[in-house]
Amino acid sequence: MIILLFAINDAITLASYCPECGGELKFDLSSKNFICKSCGLFASREKIDEIRDRAEAANVDKRRMKHDDYLDWWQSSKKDKQK
Repeated sequence: MIILLFAINDAITLASYCPECGGELKFDLSSKNFICKSCGLFASREKIDEIRDRAEAANVDKRRMKHDDYLDWWQSSKKDKQK
């Protein structure tokens, strides 16, 4: 993943989004953590990556469950589909 950083005063604007709310993230040089301007999330780069990985895994699981449900429906008999 490529992240672009822009220095503005004593903060760095991150050309990325918050994994919690989708807001703009800023990097605070004094604390070495990212801060979301919308929801106030305050976390290190590792924690942000962990949150994103968890959200992505949950999304994949939901897609897999929908896919499996569709396959079950498709393979069922016509009588069962009408129920």
